[in-house]
Amino acid sequence: MTTVDRRAFLARTAAVAAVAAAGASAIPGVAWAGGAARFGAGAYVRPRPEAFADPTELTLAEAAWMIKNGKLSPAELVEAYLARIGAYEPAYQAFNTVLADQARAAAKAAGRRKHTGPLHGIPLAIKDNYWTAGVRTTANSYLFQDFVPPYDATAVARLKANGAIVLGKTQMGPLATTRATTPDGRVTTVNAWTPTIPGTDPGGSSTGTATSVAGRMATSGTGTQTGGSITAPSNAQNLTGLKPTMGRVSLAGIIPLSYTRDHPGPLARDAKDAAIMLTAMAGRTRPTRARKGCRGCRT
Repeated sequence: MTTVDRRAFLARTAAVAAVAAAGASAIPGVAWAGGAARFGAGAYVRPRPEAFADPTELTLAEAAWMIKNGKLSPAELVEAYLARIGAYEPAYQAFNTVLADQARAAAKAAGRRKHTGPLHGIPLAIKDNYWTAGVRTTANSYLFQDFVPPYDATAVARLKANGAIVLGKTQMGPLATTRATTPDGRVTTVNAWTPTIPGTDPGGSSTGTATSVAGRMATSGTGTQTGGSITAPSNAQNLTGLKPTMGRVSLAGIIPLSYTRDHPGPLARDAKDAAIMLTAMAGRTRPTRARKGCRGCRT
């Protein structure tokens, strides 16, 4: 049986981060986002009457319907979420970075572009082990506390290519191990349903994403699962979390807990929203072409 030296694994991971931070030429400048995802008409749902009054009440599919039909602009949706973050984030502690200025700029740009699909102008919360270009990505660990990736993780690049807006990076268990705490173990993020009772388990390690979505501070979000880190917080906070089949979503640009057991996937308000997210996230890392005389070789 093969054994894994965790210290050696962490040392290798830190070395990769150091090379990336230095901008070494061995690391590509961008992630490959692949082609545009294909969505059916069912990805757009006319909102429930009670959701018309508050954009943060909209599911992803409902917000997509509103934006597609000109009833709501991406900028209005982003501002609604930023206002809610301003009001409730001090209690929830779901985010470790809120990208307010970047989200506003992306929303304005989305408002000027041709509609691209149900994720057009949709604000998302991204777990902090997904690389985000130019934005600190810590995996809630002292090892990565100053790491700024040079490009997006493939899953993030695919979401952006389909029109999504990154609203912020979310709190998580240190290196995706437990519920969200500080690296030295102090509890941070709470369950969105019982924000005044920190002892209520919000689930982990994708805690911040779950709390941000359940607390209506993001339309949907991303997580990773090794042993329950998507499904547990989704169950704890009344969400739909999906652990895709291994390889369905690329691990490229995600700080790992286990290279052989990590599954990137969505946390959403319902099954339809989770399906929309997965449709955009899924896909191989980059195309493979056979060189002449080298069958199956990567170029």
